[in-house]
Amino acid sequence: MRTFLKAAVLGLGLAIVSAGVASAQNLLDDIIKRGVINVGVSLGTPPYGLTNSSMEPDGYDVELAKLIARDLGVKINIVDTVASNRIPNLTSNKLDLVISSFSITPERAKAIAFTNTVYVDQQVLLAPKDNKFASLADLKGKKIGVTRSTTNDIALTKRAVEGTAIQRYDDDASTSQALLAGQVDGIVTSGGLAQVFSQKSPNLETKFPVASAPMGLGIRRGEHDFLHWLNTDIFMLWTTGEIQALQKKWMGAANPELPRF
Repeated sequence: MRTFLKAAVLGLGLAIVSAGVASAQNLLDDIIKRGVINVGVSLGTPPYGLTNSSMEPDGYDVELAKLIARDLGVKINIVDTVASNRIPNLTSNKLDLVISSFSITPERAKAIAFTNTVYVDQQVLLAPKDNKFASLADLKGKKIGVTRSTTNDIALTKRAVEGTAIQRYDDDASTSQALLAGQVDGIVTSGGLAQVFSQKSPNLETKFPVASAPMGLGIRRGEHDFLHWLNTDIFMLWTTGEIQALQKKWMGAANPELPRF
């Protein structure tokens, strides 16, 4: 009897401790309590993230982050985050959420959790008009730039023909600058970013798509309540048309639909 009571008390104690830990680790409640959400966005990746003429964060990802903060009822802290730091800054608790042209991949999902899709883009080859590139086969012997640790890097590495010289850079700004400076023959980048650069530099054009890129929001694994809330909010923002309005504003057109898990 005494052994049974000890086991029961021990079990109750473990249950209370476990409940306390679960509560302490509930990111959704923590964000609401603190009144601020820390969101990672790359401000060097227009039209997703940029700094506007008023020197304030702007772009599709920034405006979407503001809608999420609005619906949470909290203030927002935008943290400029390059592609290679998106996952490390999440897993080290420096960020609560990453909204940064974040393409969903099974490999990334081993380290973090993704929400449902918020935009579907393409990875495309952007190059000077004089370069007659029609397919990946035409890139043999050419220098093609990509941003390290992005799906642009992954897509080109996987699909490039032998003899393609892949040049990797630490952020989108450096990759784009390499193209503008003539250090590479072309770059693989998002369709949205390619559109921005084609408008600013008439001698550049999108040559062909390399791969499709469904994008979601990234959070730490195990935050089930927060993930459920984010997916609910994404669903409602799509239902009200607010996501489509942002897509039309920044991308020129809205996705006809968004894939869901």
